[in-house]
Amino acid sequence: MGSAAIYHLAQCGISVCGIDRFNFVHDRGSSHGETRIIRKAYLEHPDYVPLLDRAYELWGELEAESEAELFTRCGLLALGHGASRVIRGQEACYAEHDLPHEVLGEDELRRRYPALAVGEGWRAYYDPLGGFLRVEDCVEKHLDLAQKHGATLYAGERVLGWESVGDGVRIETDKRQIAAGRLVLTTGPWATPELRSLGIKTQVVRKVLFWYEGEGVEQYAVERLPCFLVGEDDTENTFYGFPAMEPWGLKVADHNVMMHKVVEDPLELNRTLEADDEAPVRRFVERFFPRLRARRSRHAVCMYTMTPDEHFVVDKHPEHAAVVLAAGFSGHGFKFSSVMGEILAELALEGKTRQPIDFLRAGRFARAG
Repeated sequence: MGSAAIYHLAQCGISVCGIDRFNFVHDRGSSHGETRIIRKAYLEHPDYVPLLDRAYELWGELEAESEAELFTRCGLLALGHGASRVIRGQEACYAEHDLPHEVLGEDELRRRYPALAVGEGWRAYYDPLGGFLRVEDCVEKHLDLAQKHGATLYAGERVLGWESVGDGVRIETDKRQIAAGRLVLTTGPWATPELRSLGIKTQVVRKVLFWYEGEGVEQYAVERLPCFLVGEDDTENTFYGFPAMEPWGLKVADHNVMMHKVVEDPLELNRTLEADDEAPVRRFVERFFPRLRARRSRHAVCMYTMTPDEHFVVDKHPEHAAVVLAAGFSGHGFKFSSVMGEILAELALEGKTRQPIDFLRAGRFARAG
C-alpha cells in the first residue's frame, strides 16, 4: 500500500519520501511469496467491487508504464459445498453486480477438471477475470516509477515517532527528522497499536504458505488449472491456491484465521515451520489433488492484520488532520494496493477520495459500539 501511495503522490508532482525499516521489497510483512490472487467477484462483500474495477484499470496502467507483466489472467474457480462461505459469498456478489461468470454443477466440474476430487453436490463459479499478481514485482515497479517521478526512498530506517506540528507533521527516524505537510501510514502489522488507540481491536495472526512438487504435478499446471478458492463444508474455513508453476510447483494455503497463532510482536514472528503448521493443508492437498504425490518444496510465513469485521481501515486520522492511514487488510488486501495508492494520495492531498470507501472508514467501529 505504501509503495502504491508513493507512486501516485509522485505522479502528481508532489515532493514525497517513503520510509521502511527493512528493504522496500521484503518478506517481513504480508506482501511476499511471489503471488497473490486477484478477482472481480468478491465473496467478502459486494461493496469491494467498485474498488476492484478501478484496481484492475490501475494494474493495467502500471503494466503499461513499467513494460512488465504483473497480472496473469488465468481465471479463478470458486467451488465447494453450497453452504460454504465461498459459495454464499459468490452468490451474494453476483446477485448485486453484473459480472461475467460461469455456473458449474458437479457433473460439469468433474468433466472440466478431472484431476480434482470434487465433493458430492458441490457447486462452482468460474470467474474469467480472476488470476494472480506477482507481488514483489508489483511493489518494485511502483517504487521504481515513483523514483522516476521524483520520489525519495529511505530503506533500512526505523521510524521512532511522529507528531502533529501546526498544519503538518514531524517524523523522527533513527537517522533524521522530516517535516512534512502530510503523513500516510501504511505500516501493516505494526499498525496494531495505532488502531487499538482508536478503539479498533485489531490482532495479528501468523499464516503459512506451502508449495508442492511431485509426480503428477503437471496435471495441475497453469495451462490446466486456474487459481482456486475451496469451501469443503458449511464452515467459514477456506483453502486457496495457484496452479503449478516453476520452480516450486503448486502453491496452497488455508484462510482459516481461527486456526492460527496470534503474533504479539511482528519482529519476533517465528518463520520456521512449526509442528502443526502443515497438517490441515497437507490433508486438503491429498484430498483435493488425488493425482499428485505431493512433496513439499517450500514454505513461507506471513501475517494477517485482522480487524473485528475483517474489512480494511482506510481513512483520515480522526485526531490528526494531516495524517492518513490504511491498515487492517485482514489477509485479502494486496489486490487492492493499486487503487489504495490512489485513494491515499487523494485523501492526503484533497481530504477526500472519488472512490466509495465509506464502509472502510475508521468511524464504523465507534458506530458499532
